[in-house]
Amino acid sequence: MYFTIKDPYRQAVEAASGGRNTVRYDDKGYPSVLVCVPKFNLEDVASDIGTGVHPMFLYHGKELPEVWIGKYTGKIVNGRMCSIPMEDPSVYIDFDTARNACRAKGKGWHIISRAEWAGIALWCAKNGTIPRGNTATGKAHDATYEHGVMGGDGRTLTGSGPNSWAHDGTAAGIFDMCGNVWEWNQGMKLIDGKILVVGEDGTAMNNFDTDDSQGSTAGYIDTGNYYDGTAITKEAAKNSGNGGIMNLAAASGVTPHAALKQLALLKSADVTTDDYFWQDHTGERVPISGGSWNSGSNAGLFSLYLNNARSISNNNVGARVAYAEI
Repeated sequence: MYFTIKDPYRQAVEAASGGRNTVRYDDKGYPSVLVCVPKFNLEDVASDIGTGVHPMFLYHGKELPEVWIGKYTGKIVNGRMCSIPMEDPSVYIDFDTARNACRAKGKGWHIISRAEWAGIALWCAKNGTIPRGNTATGKAHDATYEHGVMGGDGRTLTGSGPNSWAHDGTAAGIFDMCGNVWEWNQGMKLIDGKILVVGEDGTAMNNFDTDDSQGSTAGYIDTGNYYDGTAITKEAAKNSGNGGIMNLAAASGVTPHAALKQLALLKSADVTTDDYFWQDHTGERVPISGGSWNSGSNAGLFSLYLNNARSISNNNVGARVAYAEI
C-alpha cells in the first residue's frame, strides 16, 4: 500500500536513484529512505559459504524477492526509528530501545539483522566495493581527505560523506556501515559462548543447527571446534581483545560450519579484509557492527563487537532500521 503513494519526496528520491531507493512511511507517517537489496544466492557472493538463497532473504520460511535497508543510520523521532539524511544519528540507545523504536513503526520494520548486515558485507567484498567511513573524528583514517559534516562528539551527519562511504560506492547506496557509530544487529547473539540465531518470529533460522536442550525456538551453533588448532582456547579468545572467530583458522581436519561464514562470524576465503572481532563468552552478548568515529583501523564493514550486554549505551552506539514485506 505505502509503495503506491506518489508523494513529491518519494518521487524525487526514486528519480534521483534510478528506482534503487524509495521512501516508505511508518504508522505515524514518518518517512524513511530505504535502499533495495535484491535477492541473491550464497554462491553469488562467496565460494565457501554454501549454496541457495542467502538467509537475509528468508523470513518465516518464505523467500523474499528483496529486502529494504535504511540508507542512513537511524534517528529516533517521537519513538520511531527513521532513516533520514543529514541528521546526527541517535546514540546512547540500548538494544531494546533501538529494537522497540524500529518495531513500533509497524509490521515488517526491524533493526537490521546480522544476516542482513553480513549479506551486504559479503556482496561488497564480492563486488570490490568495501566502503570507508568516519573512523577518525569526522574523517576516514585511511583517506583523511574524505570527510563528512560534523554532528555531535566525533560523529558526522547521516549520509554527509562521499560516495566511497556507501556500500556500493554510489550515491544510491547504503551509507555509513563503516564507522560513525557502532550499530546494533538483531537475530544473533552469544549465550555463554554459544551462537544463538533466530528469525523475526523467534524460530530457528534456516541452515543452522538446532539444540533441542534449548527449546524449540533456539538455533544454536557450538563454536567450540573453531578454537582448536591455533593454540587459542575459548577462554584465551575471550580475553584476547580481538581476533576471535573471524580470524581464527579451524582445527586441523575440521571443516568450518558454512553458516558461520554466511553471517560473517567466520571469515570467508573470498574476503580479503582483516577486520576485527571481539567477544565475551560470559552470559548474553548482543552484536554491534561496523565500528565508530573513534575506532580508526579497528573499524570496518566486517568488524563485529560481541562484548556488550544489551543494556549498554554510549555516544558511539546507534542502530539502523530495515524493512521486509512479510
